[in-house]
Amino acid sequence: MTTISHKAKTWAALTARDIMQTEILTVATSTPLSDVESLLGEHRIGGIPVTDEAGHIAGVLSMRDLLELYSQDNDSQPRRGAGFYHLSTRELLEEDFDSFEVPAEAEETAGQVMTAEVYSVEVGASLDEIAKTMTKHRIHRVLVQENKKHVGLISTMDILQALAL
Repeated sequence: MTTISHKAKTWAALTARDIMQTEILTVATSTPLSDVESLLGEHRIGGIPVTDEAGHIAGVLSMRDLLELYSQDNDSQPRRGAGFYHLSTRELLEEDFDSFEVPAEAEETAGQVMTAEVYSVEVGASLDEIAKTMTKHRIHRVLVQENKKHVGLISTMDILQALAL
């Protein structure tokens, strides 16, 4: 039992600074959804902060946002593959395939789909405060602020990893 109470004291002492990720992957508001999907899959994450032209975080785009969009409007899914252009491959030279890209205006962007509400906690926030913020807003990641500047990100997985120590 002493190990449990020892862990409880350790957990109670943890702050956002202790468990936050400091290298935050972001996308620009102009990033096409197909690129966002690739990044989420490649990095095995469920959401990503979205930055405006000045580099400030303007919102967060999560897998939930993408699923809601795609379930409401099947045509909003990023267009992929040769069938998007409805061209016969006989009409194209082989070297044309290498430079073939989906026009940016052909799909929605991170800025159009993101959740514009950004939830943050201070670097000194306790694990309890972080969990309460996340459950109150029903979110899986929260940004960490210090002097009104975003300095980190905490996901539900970060909290679980801290509790598993």
